[in-house]
Amino acid sequence: MNLRRWTMTALLAAAAGAAPAGAVERARVEVGGDARSSVNVTIYNDGLALVREVRDVELPAGESVLHWADVAAQVRPETVHVGDAGDTTTFRVLEQNYKYDVLNPSRLMELYLDRQLTLVTVNPGTGAEEREQATLLSTQEYNFVYRTDEGITFGHPGRVVLPEVPASFVPRPTLEWLLEASQAGRRTVETAYLTGGMRWNADYVLVLDQADAHGDLTGWVTLANESGIGFQDSRLQLVAGRVNIVSTGADGRYPPAPPTTTAYPGSGERQQFAEEGMFEYHLYTLQRETDLMDREQKQIELLGAAGLQVQKKYRLDGDSYYYVSEYSGVMENLPVWVWIEFLNSEENGMGMPLPAGMVRLYKSDPYGGRQFLGEDDIDHTPRDEKVELRVGRAFDVVAERKQIDYEVLSYTLYETEWEVHIRNRKPEPIVVELHEPMAGDWEVLSASHEWEKESARQLLFRIAARPDEDVVLTYRIRTRY
Repeated sequence: MNLRRWTMTALLAAAAGAAPAGAVERARVEVGGDARSSVNVTIYNDGLALVREVRDVELPAGESVLHWADVAAQVRPETVHVGDAGDTTTFRVLEQNYKYDVLNPSRLMELYLDRQLTLVTVNPGTGAEEREQATLLSTQEYNFVYRTDEGITFGHPGRVVLPEVPASFVPRPTLEWLLEASQAGRRTVETAYLTGGMRWNADYVLVLDQADAHGDLTGWVTLANESGIGFQDSRLQLVAGRVNIVSTGADGRYPPAPPTTTAYPGSGERQQFAEEGMFEYHLYTLQRETDLMDREQKQIELLGAAGLQVQKKYRLDGDSYYYVSEYSGVMENLPVWVWIEFLNSEENGMGMPLPAGMVRLYKSDPYGGRQFLGEDDIDHTPRDEKVELRVGRAFDVVAERKQIDYEVLSYTLYETEWEVHIRNRKPEPIVVELHEPMAGDWEVLSASHEWEKESARQLLFRIAARPDEDVVLTYRIRTRY
């Protein structure tokens, strides 16, 4: 045997568990997910989750190696915290290892480079299996190259038999600790870690009444678990807010995040989730246990509010470029958008901070069926704040505008005059809000309708239109840059 082959054999023997002379034999304790007595999962908006679980473990006195199996495949090992849930002095952690060399065919073949294995082929004439010893020379791009007694070969048509599984493999991701316990006994071991692969978002359904004046709102939490592990009978908590997460640095590490202790409110509320403030975020705690299985999406009702007052608005939006550029012709079929607004207040039957999510609007048709009206997303909305939803484009409201005068008074001074038509083809009167973004220093020189300076950069007209009425708004603007 040459020196290179001898060295590789020695290394593999060491990896397979060959202990050097004088090595300390430590007790090995294996504990899996079936030993869980409780688990708490806190999920954040950005695909991050904090897992806290307790398992009952029998530890010997002195040093031992604890294998903690059934953890999330996307665990961030540098964030792991472990200790005795009842008494922090019963043991201490000397070392921690995260074993993620999970058994799979390609990785197994890589560890058999320069090692002997058996090639098995089937004789097509007799059907008998024929075996020969070979040494694996290369695994590049899954093109395996072997050395046999006849020479170098590749593209083997049969199967490969390996004598054993290297000890470095684990069937699933596992945390391993070297512990030192003051005395033997049963311990309640608690661990917490951050993991990726779990996310949640809010989805809302708003059903309008026939007059578009009231609505029933239902909020749902949509959960997705792709962390590589499932949790049964878990306590679920959700954090709404933008938690700062530092990107990985050159060493690929994330800053450790110690677990937090949060009170679990008692039941008795009509809503399934109890809400409370936490730091600068909001915490939603499910008032019962639930299963969070791997590769599963589920929905849980977050809130419900009936008969909340809503307001429907029609809105036409302009552009700040209108007042420094020359336009010819008529701008026809401008979109008049329909908006639904409501106040998130206790007086309006709500008042719970609303996590960011998608709101979908529905309304019953004359035949009793529910029809989809549109959807819009909302940001995190505190209580007593307004929710504004752009539902869709009004069918029976027509808008067009025309520039009837354009003057350049100087290099930085412009005057423009506009004519805007609002035609209402609906059977009831409406009000269209014309929002005009402005730029530079501006002033309204004349206008046919009342106007309002919403802000330093916003001009607002409210145009009332009766059924089948064509309302003409004219106004003149001076703009200085």
